[in-house]
Amino acid sequence: MKILHTAWKNLWRNRGRTILSASAIAMSSFVVLFVISFEEGFIGDMTNNLTSNVSGDIRVMRREYVEKERVTPLQFYIEHTAEIVEALEADPLVSMATPKTEFGVSVYRGGEQIPARAIGVDMKKSRLVNGRNSKLDSGALPAPGKNELLIATGFARETGINTGDRITILTRTASSGTNGRTFTVTGILSVADTAYRNRALFMDIERAGDFLRMGSDALQIQVFLASGPTTRLDKTAQAIAERLASRLEAANLPYTTADGRHILDIRPWYAINSTFSFFKIAKVLYLFIGAIFYFLAGTVIINTTMMSVLERRKEIGTLAALGMEKARIMALFLAESLWIALIGTFSGAAAGLAGIAVLGTVGLDFQKMGGASVASLSASEIIYPSVDPVTVAAVLALGVAIAVASCILPARMAARVEPAEALRDK
Repeated sequence: MKILHTAWKNLWRNRGRTILSASAIAMSSFVVLFVISFEEGFIGDMTNNLTSNVSGDIRVMRREYVEKERVTPLQFYIEHTAEIVEALEADPLVSMATPKTEFGVSVYRGGEQIPARAIGVDMKKSRLVNGRNSKLDSGALPAPGKNELLIATGFARETGINTGDRITILTRTASSGTNGRTFTVTGILSVADTAYRNRALFMDIERAGDFLRMGSDALQIQVFLASGPTTRLDKTAQAIAERLASRLEAANLPYTTADGRHILDIRPWYAINSTFSFFKIAKVLYLFIGAIFYFLAGTVIINTTMMSVLERRKEIGTLAALGMEKARIMALFLAESLWIALIGTFSGAAAGLAGIAVLGTVGLDFQKMGGASVASLSASEIIYPSVDPVTVAAVLALGVAIAVASCILPARMAARVEPAEALRDK
């Protein structure tokens, strides 16, 4: 404790040098925390959009469809969808299961064909329509059993279509034919997910099934768990698949092949989008980048500590002549660097957390930062940075550790000062 007190007093013998070193560490803490908070906000937003809008916590599809998904093989829809939804919701791990069908269409408007995609969902249960990041800008939800639909805000702006207008769309059916139908636009839906903001139509799942000639069945079932989405759902998905197979077999709806394979492809949300596997290691990469920032800031501390050692050679020699051990001399300079590291990292982190608190409420306009170019990532236009306490603690520990480690060399140089030589210095 005495060494820490002495080191604290020594810091302020040259205030400018101390402030310069602490500022370098503070800037590094600020930048690292901000970057990581944006990355965590992006991943949190992407996770919510993927699970709510695209797949659910666990996605159920026909295995044949998944194997040929690039060509959208509509003939491989999930037969007995209603019974499978009921069986899934009987599982204690499942809070809700809802069907979804997504397919390509052509919209006839002003003598032109506009390519778009239609999404058939349960208008009452679907989080794509009723989720926290979706809202009706105008109009109302389509009525069950009627040829009505919603259009995305971006599509409304592009085409000038408004609530109450009628549009004709054409699509390929599950029986390899074509079908055209006129729908009434009952509302305009705003979805935060950039993947569903442009050229997207939303209709009731039963209308979609009838339009595609697949009856009341669907291409996909979104399964939502009571525990919510995590990155460790492999065993959960397997357990749900096994129990589902047993329930379907008991209901005389076998969904396994002769070799025992499940006809349905049941997998966690993060196993669907290959891009997400990169983001799982993003935090580690950002911490590594943060270490580089801290190392660069540490070079400032090395230089200032070196200068301090050279200026205080006579003082160091006197202390050694009076019997202070080399280890204590080294500890004294390390304690000074520790104080600088603590001041810098905590002040920088405080400023960073204050900025994150503001941006976490206001958000960052991702569209202006290039969000449109990565719409396939299911990112929202507005990203709200966030950071968890564990990450903050890791950033602080990393900053202090690197800053102190940077001063080991100057501290050792101080400990090696010979008293006789130092006292002869003028």
